[in-house]
Amino acid sequence: MPKRRSNSDEGVDLFSFMSILACLIGILTLMISVMMQAQQADQEEKAGKTKEERARSMENRELQKKIEIAEKEKEKKEEKIKKEKSSVAALQHIKDRAIKLSMKLENLEKAKNPDQSDTALQKLIENMITEIAALKKEQPPLDKRLKELQAELKSRKEAPKPKASVKIKPRGMGQRGARNLFFIECNSTGVVVYKDGQPDKPVSTAAIPTNEPFNDYLEKVKKTRDSMVLFLVRKSGKKAYDWAAGIAETKYGLKHGKLPMPNDGKIDLSAFK
Repeated sequence: MPKRRSNSDEGVDLFSFMSILACLIGILTLMISVMMQAQQADQEEKAGKTKEERARSMENRELQKKIEIAEKEKEKKEEKIKKEKSSVAALQHIKDRAIKLSMKLENLEKAKNPDQSDTALQKLIENMITEIAALKKEQPPLDKRLKELQAELKSRKEAPKPKASVKIKPRGMGQRGARNLFFIECNSTGVVVYKDGQPDKPVSTAAIPTNEPFNDYLEKVKKTRDSMVLFLVRKSGKKAYDWAAGIAETKYGLKHGKLPMPNDGKIDLSAFK
């Protein structure tokens, strides 16, 4: 009769079996890993890659990881800079508002003319602030153009000859037209109104809609019977002409004409005196 195995013997055999199975799984895993590496190396050799090329390939993969990390850091820094710029812009807006309010208060305190209402004075101050902002906006391109012209002048061996003046002549006999003509020059920086044949202070293009002397000039034209505005347009004055002529027509309902200038010489209106 065969001898019956005890439970303790069965437990030992099961433990031994599991240990052997674990060893086999470990050996198989190691063999699979070695085979995969050998297969990869064999594929790289078949693709014509040398040992040095494989090393460079590994270095490239490491560099690619570093590049990805650097890109993420760059995005974080750009976001931080963006937030800082936003904070600076908000602070500047507050400063500009404070300056605007202080200017209003100062001008109101200095006002001595009782006929000038607070509303009119406040409008005058706001128009001045708008003009200052427009001039600040136009200053960089004007400064750049000035430097370019100065450099061009310096590079020339001889001083440039002054351009011939442009003489504006009245209409010929028999040609109908307005009896009273008012002249406005349009150039690259803005407009210049002419009073008694002489140029007045220039007005920048951006300040044309709010500049009080310019609008007073158009109001004077409107109140003059049988009148019109003649725009003397330089080659670079189209933008200023579009602004000025648009306001003269839509806001004041004025008749106006356009006369292109052949060069940038001085405008001569002596024929109209």
